[in-house]
Amino acid sequence: MKQLIAIATMFLCSAALLPSSRQAVAQTPESQVSAEWKALGWTLPKSFSPDKIALFKGLNAARGTWSFKAETVDGDTTTARTGKLVITGGSQGGMASTWNLIWSWPVENPQHAIVENIVAMPEYQNQQFGLMLVRFGPVNYSEAQLEQKPKVLPTILMGQWDAEKQTVSWTRRGLPGKQGNKAVTKEDVPAPAFEMVVTRDGKISIQNSENLPAGQISMGGATARTGEAPQKPEEPEFLTGMHRFQKGSELSDPRIMRYLPAEATDIRLISDRNGHMAHYRISAEAFDTFLARVWERYRKERAAEPKRWVDYSEASITAALKGSPVGRYEPRVRSTEIIFDKPIVWEPLENATSYEGPRRRSAAGATYYFDRETGIACHEAGYW
Repeated sequence: MKQLIAIATMFLCSAALLPSSRQAVAQTPESQVSAEWKALGWTLPKSFSPDKIALFKGLNAARGTWSFKAETVDGDTTTARTGKLVITGGSQGGMASTWNLIWSWPVENPQHAIVENIVAMPEYQNQQFGLMLVRFGPVNYSEAQLEQKPKVLPTILMGQWDAEKQTVSWTRRGLPGKQGNKAVTKEDVPAPAFEMVVTRDGKISIQNSENLPAGQISMGGATARTGEAPQKPEEPEFLTGMHRFQKGSELSDPRIMRYLPAEATDIRLISDRNGHMAHYRISAEAFDTFLARVWERYRKERAAEPKRWVDYSEASITAALKGSPVGRYEPRVRSTEIIFDKPIVWEPLENATSYEGPRRRSAAGATYYFDRETGIACHEAGYW
């Protein structure tokens, strides 16, 4: 969804990278991490606002299938609806915490649906989470199409959480107009707004709606749970924070395994939801073999999904495999989420060559630095 990606980028741009030290002696810092946020999948400092922890827990508890009763609005007319509410997603994994809600009706043979994506992303400067809701519909119900997201323009709203009332107030945020422009525009139309109640046990309801487009749910909500969220025990645990591994083959996080050679040893790793940095040892032969596999995988993945990848010519791939000499390289160890008591310093590469891996159009990918004389490698990967 291009609209969602564009808005999410505003939150990402607020992430502040921590400065690094250039000392030559490794240090073992103690990170000031909030245990409550870490349990929800975020490695955040204790200073980060805890006010939305109850919201995250409530949305996680909501996952599963519910029956619902509600009213949809069309001007001054309201219509009673009964149907099924399916809630998936969660606070773990990815650059944002996302929960997906699908309201479909009638119960027996669904014909209509409203799809909502709740997105929570950290605003690091404000030390709190920003909330966004992307709403599609009502649209014609199709289970296959809903899994791929509806191909219609969404309504985008920003949220304010009231922990005491267990309520998110959603309002549309219009684009700022030009100064002095008194002409009536779409932004002058009364903005839609409503409140979403999220209880501790996960029951969600809508209330106090204003100026909603035709067909939107104006009031009502979940009545009874009819199914638990599907369990996926096979899913790997996503690593966050600082880690040490003896071998690359010990890792199970697929985001890191994609970029870290299994043959790597003596691994130092800092991982957060946006990406990771790794420092390790590897032979020249193993590194070259790994990098060749990376580009071979790119050829296959780009053939399957050409729109997701930057288009590299064979000449560009050959140049990437050859690398570019950079001389002495001192890793700038940092994280967008973790605050450390002491700086982290990794052993520098005295005679490094840089190697670029393939990039997605989102800029996701990795840059590698390798010293063939000492067998020391370092890379930085982003998951955007």
